[in-house]
Amino acid sequence: MRSLRQAARRRDALAAPVVVYFAVFLVYPTLYALQLAFTDSLTQAFPSTENFRTLWRDQLFWRAVLGNLIIPLLSVAVELVIGLALAIFLSVRFPGRRLLRAIVIIPFALPEIVFLTMMRYVFAPRGYANAALLALGGQPVEWLLPGRVATFLTVVAVDAWHVTPVVFLMLLAALSAIPEEISEAGQLDGARGLARVFFITLPLLRPALLAAVMLRGLDALRVFATPLVLTGVEGVPVLSTYAYHQWSDYGNDGAAAAAATLLALLSVVLTLPLLRRQRAGLAPGAGVGSA
Repeated sequence: MRSLRQAARRRDALAAPVVVYFAVFLVYPTLYALQLAFTDSLTQAFPSTENFRTLWRDQLFWRAVLGNLIIPLLSVAVELVIGLALAIFLSVRFPGRRLLRAIVIIPFALPEIVFLTMMRYVFAPRGYANAALLALGGQPVEWLLPGRVATFLTVVAVDAWHVTPVVFLMLLAALSAIPEEISEAGQLDGARGLARVFFITLPLLRPALLAAVMLRGLDALRVFATPLVLTGVEGVPVLSTYAYHQWSDYGNDGAAAAAATLLALLSVVLTLPLLRRQRAGLAPGAGVGSA
């Protein structure tokens, strides 16, 4: 019994720093943000829904909600398609494969602010993108002009370009874990090219694909720096930049906390179905049925 109590004390001592960390940097800020969100900024009444009514009447807020739904959806879709294509291509042995893998990872290896500053120069009115268009005989494009579809798509492309290496590495690792005997058996049965990808590779990659969607989907919902650096607060608004706008430009802590609360709620609501699907995909026998 004494040894068990000593082991329990050691376990509690090891867990204590983690508990303190979460209490100080997660639990307390979350509770404080909820208090701000439900406190009337003028009368200090609590609980109050005045901050949420303020958001309801703000057209920029609804643009931010729309951006927070569309940007992650398009960005994750692009990352999955390109990441999967790169993983399949670079899983084949050929000269220079390691060099190409290193080149693919470079965008993610760069610090985010450095990468985004480079992208501002690329898509500036006299930047590299327009220089390439002019060299090909085309016309310059206002890539980052607020309120344009091209601006929205540019933000999606830059966000996907920066984070696609994460999806690529996850899927490449999953591909490396597939036994070669399965591919060889598929070839003997006549599965070649796209048929092998759709009927052998993709079903075996299902857990990795679900994990990539969940990881990147949750992260993409918190997109902040990309639209803020490229277009400013109102160019391509999302909930995180809208909350920052309310806090930094208007000093409205309550509205900022309300927007952040809605963003957290949106993240939970959209993540729960993915968690259920991943759990179902990892259940015993699920892989056999899907294959």
